[in-house]
Amino acid sequence: MPIWIDGIRIWLKLEGQNPTGSVKDRAAVAMLRGRIRSGELHPESIILDASNGNMASALACYGRALGLETHIVCTAPTATERQMIDLFGATLIENDLGPHLHDGHRKCLELVNRRDQPYCYLDQLHNPNNPRAHETETGPEILRGLPGVRLIVGSLGTGGTMLGVGRAVRRLRVMVAAVTAAPGSRMPGLGSFADGDRVSPFITQAEEERLFSACEQVTTHEATHWQRALVDHGLSCGLQTGAVVAAALTLAHKHNLRDGTVVISGDAGWKTWPTP
Repeated sequence: MPIWIDGIRIWLKLEGQNPTGSVKDRAAVAMLRGRIRSGELHPESIILDASNGNMASALACYGRALGLETHIVCTAPTATERQMIDLFGATLIENDLGPHLHDGHRKCLELVNRRDQPYCYLDQLHNPNNPRAHETETGPEILRGLPGVRLIVGSLGTGGTMLGVGRAVRRLRVMVAAVTAAPGSRMPGLGSFADGDRVSPFITQAEEERLFSACEQVTTHEATHWQRALVDHGLSCGLQTGAVVAAALTLAHKHNLRDGTVVISGDAGWKTWPTP
């Protein structure tokens, strides 16, 4: 969807329109399909993964659709994620090993190693089907929808989305920019690497493959401003999207791009709307 801001046309890829309201639906489906193909996920399995946000909603939904019990390790899930987990009948396991997603990974390994449940651990932090979903679907969809794309901007959390998109366009003259939280800012879907969040293997791979042309830091204040500004364009997107729009405008001005900038809008407004 195109919108005009300050004389710049931004194209938003509205991933918040996915069934559970975020871009994580794609990775969730891809990981589940992969485990089914390998035979690791079968009718007696319990789906297991760690998430403090959108992936929790996605796995709860698709686990229910498959008719499988789903357990999700969380440290501090938002109220919305708790509601979605409850809605789809998944089980929330409180993580007692630490606040970060890699602590959730450690908790999942602990549960698997007990061998008292038929767990199928999806492992979103290391599962190659996470970025592959965006290399084979999200990235090509952008190229088909906007053949003249010059800049793609998206948030960097676990890194799966942007690694996949970067791989999809790396042979083309397309800039790819990753957005993170500025020091002192915490936002769903954006890593706060300046404040100690651990860099995931997917981010390391993207750096080694030199897929990112730029990495922009955005404050919560900037993200909130642009999230609210999108309402004037008839859009209800989440705080994550506000952050990516802020970074996209900065980069579009820097590179004098009046058109051809794509924002990966990773969340719906009903998930992370700020307090007035």
